[in-house]
Formats: sequence, structure tokens, C-alpha cells
Amino acid sequence: MKIPRKKKFILKFRVALQTLFLLSSFSLFAQSARVQVSVNEGLLEGRMKDGVYIFKGIPYAKPPVGNLRWRAPEPVAKWSGVRKAIDFSARPVQKSGILYEFRSEEMSEDCLYLNVWSTAKANDQPQPVYMFIHGGSFIHGDGSQPAYDGASMAKQGIVYVSINYRLGVFGFLAHPDLGKENKWGASGNYGLLDQVAAIKWVRDNIAAFGGDPDRIIIGGESVGAQSVSAHMASPLSKGLFAAAIAQSSSLLDSRRLIKSKKASEKMGIDFAALTKSTSIAAMRQIDEKRLLKIASKGDPRRFKPTVDGYFLNQFPIDVFQAGNQAKVPLLVGWNADEVPALAFYRLRRINPENFRERVNKIYGEDAQELLKYYPVKTKAEAKIAGSKLGSDWLINYGTWQLAELHAKSKAPVYRYLFDQPHPGLTSKTINDGNFFQVILKKLINKAITGSAFHAAEIEYALGNLEVQGNYAWKPGDYLVSKQMQSYFVNFIRTGNPNGESQNQTDLVNWPQLRSTQTNRFLRIGLPSKVETEADTTKNRYLLLQKISFGE
Repeated sequence: MKIPRKKKFILKFRVALQTLFLLSSFSLFAQSARVQVSVNEGLLEGRMKDGVYIFKGIPYAKPPVGNLRWRAPEPVAKWSGVRKAIDFSARPVQKSGILYEFRSEEMSEDCLYLNVWSTAKANDQPQPVYMFIHGGSFIHGDGSQPAYDGASMAKQGIVYVSINYRLGVFGFLAHPDLGKENKWGASGNYGLLDQVAAIKWVRDNIAAFGGDPDRIIIGGESVGAQSVSAHMASPLSKGLFAAAIAQSSSLLDSRRLIKSKKASEKMGIDFAALTKSTSIAAMRQIDEKRLLKIASKGDPRRFKPTVDGYFLNQFPIDVFQAGNQAKVPLLVGWNADEVPALAFYRLRRINPENFRERVNKIYGEDAQELLKYYPVKTKAEAKIAGSKLGSDWLINYGTWQLAELHAKSKAPVYRYLFDQPHPGLTSKTINDGNFFQVILKKLINKAITGSAFHAAEIEYALGNLEVQGNYAWKPGDYLVSKQMQSYFVNFIRTGNPNGESQNQTDLVNWPQLRSTQTNRFLRIGLPSKVETEADTTKNRYLLLQKISFGE
């Protein structure tokens, strides 16, 4: 999106000054691999590694602590002297298990920081910017995770940004008394408002890192993709980004993923009672670890995005159906085996009887019609159907709906299906830990090996196989990664994934999704190929749509 002419002149003037500064700073600190840049708030000092300039733990808003807990993010204060940007900041407060690997050493409410990777040199043309929003059910994750590393993308000429944002009760608690504290009467969605603040900080400062403020692309996986769909529907995010990437999810799903203002505030009142507090002021005095412990009881995922009347005026599905979303190019898709059968059956035996029982429990009176699309007679078919229905129910339908509705707006849409079998964990990774951890990792490895499970595509798309050393990558994985990263880099640069490969690999021409024609998508794997969506697949999603929305 274009920046106003006056602001663009100011940005260009700043870039000219920063270029002079960068020339001197690169020269001055070349021997120690240190590098400095000047942003609006002051001087930052990062590091150079393998030709990539890396700045970690950059504050983009004031720490949301004390009286700023459960308030919209406020601009970060200026600092004097040189601020070190060498280490990752503390990750957001969360309760994460062995499935999450962090490079951040601490956890804190003071978590509103971002990280930048760049290879831009002085006098280079501004590079496109990719801001990645991590997944984790809105209760886990941070920008330091190895899968989200930005060095590989930076080496492809992309200024890459990963961010932290508030999670769980800290990021999504709504309460009528919180709404009374601002002129919009809104509460909740603080994690999404953090993301808006991060995009704005990037827009105002990324030129210092060689990035193009006119070419900011936002992307994310899982709830990161849900966040992307929310920004496409939000009036607050309008004009802040030029294109979007959504991997495996969206908020255009059943309303279990997003709550009405009334429902969220009711839940906030109930939660306040659990804390035994008599006021919001008293709740703000609760220690962060104690508050997390209280929130972790029951359903920790109950804190969700809200139609708050400020960040979101409507449910995103209504915005997209009316064609009022941001009309930006969209790259979107999901994985072939998002949900393993083991998860669908809740650790029960996988057989036809238990499949039908689960379907009846989930879908009630709609179960019989649904079973027509998932025929099961054997244990092998029950395993496939369990994974397929679990994936459709939790991931695929909402992602498909995002692609379909956005294509109707005439905006460019490119849809993929990631189908590269995962090699699984290395034996060293499996055997590293205590007895119970080893047993758990063996079960996990059995479930993921040979499948394209949820989040499996992230390292491939960002070129991070070597960074994520826990997996037993094979030559074919590296080939698929080179292809997928090239598609993503092309899209970030131009809004079209087609073009020359960045990694000396052949790229199949990826057709645009068009609502008026037979839907085609790119199946990414060995080999990658263009396919046409089967009528039975589309009918499955239409039935889920009917069940979810009565349409």
C-alpha cells in the first residue's frame, strides 16, 4: 500500500541520513562484526553473521506491565546512547511443553519485541519486507523459535521480521470494565493490537535496515494465519501491508475460533471471579506466574479473538462475504495431513466403530450425511478418514474458505497443498531426555514420520532445514525446501509466486485461483505439480460450511 507523499519524502530523507550512518558504522565495526542502525527511538547495535545483519529484541511498544496490562500497546519511549540488540527478548508468558523449542532464555510480560534479519547494503535498492506471525493456539510460541529464523530469507534479498505478541489471558482477556477504560468501549484482542503496533513500527523504521516500507508482506502459520485473516478484515490494519501469506488456518471458520463481544466479556467476568479479585486494578496486581496458573486451569485456549467493535467490527466471515476485506494478493494453503488420526481418536483405538462414534459425538444429527464423504470399512480406512476429517474440521475448511472468498474479490490468490512426507526426529533427539520424555517423543515421532502434519511446512518455506537440526532431513527435503522458498520469495517480491527460482531449481507454473473457473492449486512435494480440486473435496467443505453456518 502506498504511503502519503509527505511521509514518503520524510522517509526518503531519513534513508539518506541512515545510508551515511550505515557506511560509517559498517566500516567502524567491521572487525568485531558489530553494526549499528538509527531508528526513531535511538541507536541499535546488532551483529553480523555469515553476511547477515541480525538485530534481536528490538522494542516496538512500551512494556505492557502494571497499569498497562490489558491495555492497547503504547509507543515505545526513546532511549539515549546505544541499545544492544544482540539477544532475543523474553518470550510472552506461557505454559509450553517439550514440543516448543525457544532460543529466548526468559519469559516475561515485558515481551513486545521484534527481530530483524537483513543483507541490505548501503546504496542498495530497498528490499521487500516479510513480517512473520508465529502460531501456537494464541497461548504458545515466540519469534525466537528456530523454525522462524530469518537468515535464509535475508540471503534471498528479503528483510525478514519475526515478532512477539501477548498470549492467552494477557493477550485476549475481555471484560466490560476494561472497555470502560477507553473511548471505543473495547477490550480483548490485545495480542492482535500488538501485531498492528509491530507492523506500524516496521513501516516507520524498516528503511533503516534496507527494507521498503511500501512493500511489507504479513504472513503466519496456524493462529498466525488466523491473525493474517483478522488483519485483512480489520479497519485498523487497512493500508499497512501489500500482500499476505496464510498457512494452515483462518478465522473464516466456525465461530468457535472467534467470540462475540458479549460472550468474551461474560467469560472475562467468570475469569475475574476465579481470581477472587474485586476490580480490574486488583487483577493487575496479580503476579504474572500466578495469573498464568489460574488461566491454565480448565481450558487454557478459551481466550480468543473477539468482535470487539474496534479491531474487528464484524466477524471476519461477514467481512469477506461482503467483499470488504483488504484486496491484497494472497498466498494460502494447508498440509495434506494436518491432524494425525491419533489426535482425532483421542488416543482410543483406531477402527470403524470408534470413527462413527466420534463423528456422531461431534456432529450429532448431521453425522449421517457427513459419513457419506468419509466411508470407512477397515482399520486402514478408519485411520485415513480420522486424519482427513480431523484436518478438514480444524484446519482445512477455514483455509479453503479464505481462499474461495478472497478469490471472489478478484484479488490474486495462489493456493497450495503441502504434501512432502516428513522424515521425523533424529535418534539423538528422541533419546535426549528422561524416560517419560523419550517415550513421549517416540509416540510423537511415530505419528509424524511420513506425513505432512500441521506446521511441517514452515522450515521448508523459510529455508530453515539446517537451522532445525532435530529432524532427519533427506536430500529430497532440501529440494522441496528450495522450491517452496523460491515461490515464497517471488510472492513477497511481486505478489506472484511465479518467476525465476532463487535456488537454481525448476519451478512449476503456479496458476492463480479463480472463482469463476475450475479451481486449481499447487501440490508441493516430490514432484510439485498443479492439480484440480475434486468435486468430492469441495462438497466436503460445502457440507462443513452448511453445518457451521446453516448455509
